[in-house]
Order: sequence, then C-alpha cells, then structure tokens
Amino acid sequence: EDASRKLAVMDSQGRIWAQEMLLRVSPDHVTLLDPLSKEELESYPLVRCDAVRLPGRSRSLLLLVCQEPERTQPDVHFFQGLRLGVIRADRAGPLGMGRGLGRGGIRASKGAATQEELQRRPSPVAETPPLQRRPSVRAVISTVGAGRGRSQAEPIPEAEEGDERPGPHIPASRAPPAFPQDMLNHVFDDVEDFVSRLQKSAEAARVLEHRERGRRTRRREAGEGLLTLRAKPPSEAEYTAVLQKIKYAFSLLARLRCNIANPSSPELLHFLFGPLQLVVDTSGGPRFAREVGRPHLTSEAIALLREHLTPRENALWTSLGDSWTRPGLELPPEEGSAYSPEFSSGWEPPATDPQGRAWEDPVEKQLQHERQRQQVRPRLGGSDTPLVTHRGRGG
Repeated sequence: EDASRKLAVMDSQGRIWAQEMLLRVSPDHVTLLDPLSKEELESYPLVRCDAVRLPGRSRSLLLLVCQEPERTQPDVHFFQGLRLGVIRADRAGPLGMGRGLGRGGIRASKGAATQEELQRRPSPVAETPPLQRRPSVRAVISTVGAGRGRSQAEPIPEAEEGDERPGPHIPASRAPPAFPQDMLNHVFDDVEDFVSRLQKSAEAARVLEHRERGRRTRRREAGEGLLTLRAKPPSEAEYTAVLQKIKYAFSLLARLRCNIANPSSPELLHFLFGPLQLVVDTSGGPRFAREVGRPHLTSEAIALLREHLTPRENALWTSLGDSWTRPGLELPPEEGSAYSPEFSSGWEPPATDPQGRAWEDPVEKQLQHERQRQQVRPRLGGSDTPLVTHRGRGG
C-alpha cells in the first residue's frame, strides 16, 4: 500500500515513465528480458506470490518486491499488463506445494498454455492505456463549435480488469469517427512521449555513470540491467519517425488554423519547437533532420512558419534545409506512396468520415489541392496565341 501511494504521488507529478519488457516467470525465479534482443536484464528469486486488492483500484498491477540482503529498503517494480491474474494463479501452485515439482510434466504444459493464451491477445500497448497520463497538450486542444465556443473534453473511463478478464475494448470497426483534431492529438502524444524518453535516457545514463565512478567491484548491482536498457538512445528510425511527425504537425496546424483555439495554431507551433530543438541537438545537429524529406510541407504551413516564428525558432528552422523551408510544390515529387503517420498507440483513422465519405488524409488532400491549383494557373495565363483586334470603319 505504501508503494502504491508513492506511485500515485509520482504519477500526479508526471514522474512516471513506462518501460516495455518481457517478464518470464518460472517456479523459482522472475526474469526481466529486453523485448527486442531477449537479453536478460534482471533475475530475481521468487519467494511468494500473493493477490492484493487495493480499495478504489480497478486495474490490476503486478508488483515485484526485491529485497537485497545488504539494504534495509526493498526495490519495488510495478508492472501493468493483460491477464495478470493468470500469472498469479499459474505460479501460486508450485510455490504453495513447495519446490519438489520440477519444470516438466503438468507444470510445463500449463505454463505453455498460459503463454499461448497471452500471445493470442492484442498487444497491451495498443489496448491498455497508461495508469494515468500526465497533463499534455492534447488535453487543451479543442474544436471551436459553431455558436458553442470551446468544447469540453469528456473523460475516458478506465477499463475495468479483473483477475481473469481483460477490460472492455472497442473494435476498430466500431471506433468513433476521427477528425483532423484527433490526428493532431496523437501526433502531439507521440512527440511528447519521444521527448520524455530522451529525458529518461539521459537521466539513466547519468545514474549509470555515477555508479561506475563509485564502483568498488565489477559485480553488477541490482537494477543496473534496467538502467542500461533505459539509457539506450532511440534508433535512427525512431528519430526519423518523430521528425516526420513534427513536419506533418506543421501542415496540420496550418490546415486547422481556423478550427482550434486555446491554444491556437501559432501557440502550438511555438510549443513544437522545444521538442524539435531537443531532437536536433541529440541527433548530432541539423544534418540528420535535413535528410528527412517526407512528408512535404504545404504552402499554408510555410506561410504559418514565416509569419509566427521567433528569431531563435527561425534560425533553427532555416538550418534544416529546403525540405523544411520550401513547400512541396517547389520540391521534386515524392517517390512511393504518400506519407501516412503511424502512432505508437496503434490508433488509426476510420475508413470513412462522419458524412460516410472515404477518409482522406487532411495534409495529403491539401498538397494535392495545391498541385492542382498550380497546374491550372499556367493554362489560364500562359497562352502564346496572339490577340487579334478588329477595327470597324466609321461611315
């Protein structure tokens, strides 16, 4: 209960950072693995396994309480995922019956069945939201309704999860219709999450460096495997993805300029330049961002940037090269399919808009409109046919 109260306080202060990993539970050990490389990060002896129901909490949590012999206070690791009750029910048996059971026979088959059951379910990243998201820009992006002013965001109820049943989930085909504002919200979510990851990575690297300086032995201390994983910087592909989303957000903000307020498009534009500066700095300077050609910016986005950037923001913007400072009309056509953002939450716009028409990406639609307008202009004013003037004779 003390650990849960501390978790709630840290969450309210925006100090919670989630780390995805694989949890392998055997009759006598709990092992944490890197989800990509499957490298073992930590391994803890398993002494007991209890189910604790806290009043007022509907979501299941798995807590690993790790007590080192030389320390007075234990380390507590919180895990949130689907079907946590399956893990507890499956592992309570061998613990309760002693260590006489081996890893074969009935226990092995039951463990395999449990693993298959968990693997059949969707990823908890897409289905289960964090415990409580910290206040973010998406909380204040709103639509200005005709005659109604600023709309109020409705709270999203937490999905209840029992020991054996996951919370309710709305299938993608029945999801509520999306608006361009929804795209903007999810873009800002991913940008904020990336910045948080950079900050936590730097923090973990500092802790590891401090431990290395004060280390007396070469034995790895408890928790260092998790710190090492957390200190890993994002990959080049992840840097490219977040830069593409920032470019996409510039065009989307211009497109929604008349539809959002409190904050407005220019205010959100200024907000994006903080993350953009951090991403550019941590990627080694503007050179990496200059290579990010897709998506192209709309002419509306270029006009918004030129009109509202501060001198410092303008210096960063112009350092990123033509693919960031010139509209798509003035750049070579993109090769391949049009850019379509992919969100870490797994969210996708529905197939049709609220009027039942096929959903079209708002930025790509604007780029196509600008290209069509450019093709029409030369035909209207570029004719080489000489004008013939007929003069009548007065008589």
